[in-house]
Amino acid sequence: MAATFLNPFQQDRRLRDLSIRLVGIPLLGLGIPRLTGTLAGLEPRDALYWGGTLWFILLSGLLWMGNRWLLFRLRERHDWADRPVVKLLSIVGATALHTVSVGTLMLLAWYAVDHRPGLDWRGVAVNLAVILPVVFAVTHLYETLFLISDRLADRLDLERTERARLQAELAMLKNQLTPHFLFNSLNTLGVLIDESPPTARQFNKHLAAVCRYLLAQSSRDLVPLYQELDFFNAYIGLARLRFPDSLRIELRGFEALSALLIPPASLQLLLENALKHNAFSAQDPLCVEVELQRDRITVTNPLRARHHAANDSTGHGLRNLRERFQIAVGTAVEIEKNSRHFRVVLPLVRI
Repeated sequence: MAATFLNPFQQDRRLRDLSIRLVGIPLLGLGIPRLTGTLAGLEPRDALYWGGTLWFILLSGLLWMGNRWLLFRLRERHDWADRPVVKLLSIVGATALHTVSVGTLMLLAWYAVDHRPGLDWRGVAVNLAVILPVVFAVTHLYETLFLISDRLADRLDLERTERARLQAELAMLKNQLTPHFLFNSLNTLGVLIDESPPTARQFNKHLAAVCRYLLAQSSRDLVPLYQELDFFNAYIGLARLRFPDSLRIELRGFEALSALLIPPASLQLLLENALKHNAFSAQDPLCVEVELQRDRITVTNPLRARHHAANDSTGHGLRNLRERFQIAVGTAVEIEKNSRHFRVVLPLVRI
């Protein structure tokens, strides 16, 4: 895969090396003449002493900023992953050429100001012998910072890509939610039209209110629990129109709801599944228990399997719910099933 490079200004912002330059350039400028003895014989009371100090700080700045600029330019052309040998030779060659050429000119100019007879090539060589290893060490430091910043940028890009993928997947799941609910509700409405047209009209009125909630929350990953509970109570009303004597819903622990969030229509989907997959009647009603405990809701219903339920079910509803919670909440839904009960635990987000 081809490498993607940033322009020098973008890299500069990411490196944040201003403090390194403010310390490193004067430090290098002060250290070079003292390590090489170039200012030997001069005292702080001499103007030439301070002039030489400033001159070597200027030399340090030219070397630092020039090599830094070269590193940025080389990063636009070569990458360690694709051509490591070319990258290494380019850095070493460009750094050495710039350092030797600029260092030689600046040192010869200093020796001319210092009124030394002839060209002091030995002094130039001694200074360059000290300067080059230091410059290569600083270059290595910059390359290390580059690699670290690239690693962090790659991780950030990966996280952004993964977040975009999850958001797209969540949007797809939410788009499936309303059609799934409408499919089941219209089936119920069809039955009511045959059994009790007045009840069907009342059901249709409540269904419109419920659909308004679903449409209003379609763009949200999480909703306040108190809003979800209001919607759930409205859906319970729809279910009781269909099964007036065959359904019992027990809500417990829903006293403090303001600090909790939940993916929309989660409770409705679980009640819908319980109604669809279990046998019940007025003589043996279905009891669904919904209990809030701290930051989780447990929904429990008895298992009374209907023989034709498996043929009617696509399994999309519960699978959709599990995936939505995994993406929006970051915690898996717990499902427990035994010979007598079916229990689902929904994790909530506390704010």
